[in-house]
Amino acid sequence: MPLAPRESLLADGLERLYRTYGPETASSDPIGLVSRYREAEDLEVAAWIASAFAYGRVETIRSNVTRLLDALGPRPARALDAIEDFAAFAREQLAGFRHRFHGARDAAALLYAIARARSRSGSVRSYFEEEFRPDDPDVGAMLSRVTARILDLDFRPALGVRRLPEDAPARFFFPDPARGSACKRWNLFLRWMVRKDRLDFGLWTGIPTDRLVIPMDTHIHLVARRLGLTRRRSADWRAALGITRRLARFDPTDPVRFDYALCRIGIFGICRTEPSRSRCEECLARKACPVGRRRASRTALRFLIPARGDASRPAALPA
Repeated sequence: MPLAPRESLLADGLERLYRTYGPETASSDPIGLVSRYREAEDLEVAAWIASAFAYGRVETIRSNVTRLLDALGPRPARALDAIEDFAAFAREQLAGFRHRFHGARDAAALLYAIARARSRSGSVRSYFEEEFRPDDPDVGAMLSRVTARILDLDFRPALGVRRLPEDAPARFFFPDPARGSACKRWNLFLRWMVRKDRLDFGLWTGIPTDRLVIPMDTHIHLVARRLGLTRRRSADWRAALGITRRLARFDPTDPVRFDYALCRIGIFGICRTEPSRSRCEECLARKACPVGRRRASRTALRFLIPARGDASRPAALPA
């Protein structure tokens, strides 16, 4: 179906955003910490760790993920394979670690899960791809199966308990889309591993890019609502699916490729919750945004309408 006029404007804006925000802006994203590795197994492990902690302020995320990766050394996959006592690793190598509500023991639980995934399937890639089904319409069912598999692990080597309690902070690392979670961090991990361009690594060819779901966070939700990609007020799995399907209008085979660029609009403070604080003039998708068009029109009027009593001076209108 041909694009409507407004969709054509949005398609142009999305392409301009995609071309503008690339690896040169990776310092604003956890993916910049992953790209320092070269071996596929290390990229997988580092990406899982970085994406799992990708919540909160970018500066804090990068600092704390760096702490974890440094503790594993230059070959994190092999380092994980060599850990025999994850509880001791938490007490010694991760002493004092804290990322918001997660501490050293929670980080050790995550590392333990990654290590078991590698030992059971031979690689992180195989652990996930084993749970993918070609008839899955998206990665949601695969993520549910992977999460169930992880939660069935015996966590005693890391936490001293067979099963993770329902209120265990470590459960936050393993969300289930079947329970409504947007699974932002799971989807971020998959984007990094499945997609291939100047930014994403494209290591997992067993999962098609058209099954990926956009990593939904507050930035994506805000920008998507502004651009008419969703009307849903909750940033949940249904909203993530809806936004992904709308983006498929512009790239049916790889709709999630726009994620990184759209997120930059929010992270860089270009698009803010309060329209008056947004820097719409810097947004490359403003022509497709009702807020951006309205504010651009008001800015133009400042130079067209003279102030009362002085035809030589432009009037100031509310932003």
